Amino acid sequence: MSVAVCLELVVSACATTFSPGPNNILLLSSTSTHGFRKCLPLLCGIWTGLLTIMLVCGFGCAVLGELVPQIVPVAKYVGAAYILYLAYRTLLRKAGGAEGGESRPLTYVNGFLLQFLNVKILMLGISFYSSFIMPHGFRVTSVLAFAVIMAACAGTGNVIWATLGAMLFPIYQRYNRAIHVIMALLLVWCAWKIVSI
Repeated sequence: MSVAVCLELVVSACATTFSPGPNNILLLSSTSTHGFRKCLPLLCGIWTGLLTIMLVCGFGCAVLGELVPQIVPVAKYVGAAYILYLAYRTLLRKAGGAEGGESRPLTYVNGFLLQFLNVKILMLGISFYSSFIMPHGFRVTSVLAFAVIMAACAGTGNVIWATLGAMLFPIYQRYNRAIHVIMALLLVWCAWKIVSI
């Protein structure tokens, strides 16, 4: 793979992983509610789930390429339903500092499972592997390198969105109800985008 193709891959990966999507909006919402540190398990779950999906896509690209037409119709509705569930949890969340009604942040498992229900990540892995990696021949090192590049790009984007949420924490304390409604609506929008693909 040439340096030009590698640079194009990194730019494309950054553009897709930095954009608003279920992971980034969920992190923004969670860290604005609970702060950065309490959301580290969710962030780690997202990262390990994404890395797992990228490895599965890379090593099973030929098989997945044939299965995707059968998987996507079901996966997109299951994924959208899970994102709607997360929107529902966001909408009903109480203020982090509310006495006696403190909500708990989402867990590692929530972040990990979201990756398997996030059609955007699955399609991204398959399309990037088939566009950037497979035309240059299947090599284990290429698959591993791409998975690490995607995880690094997504991780950077996730940290940016999570940091923005943490910076909003003082504002959240004051306007938590409005923020929950906005974040829940953004998650509903993500679910709609997944179903309309």
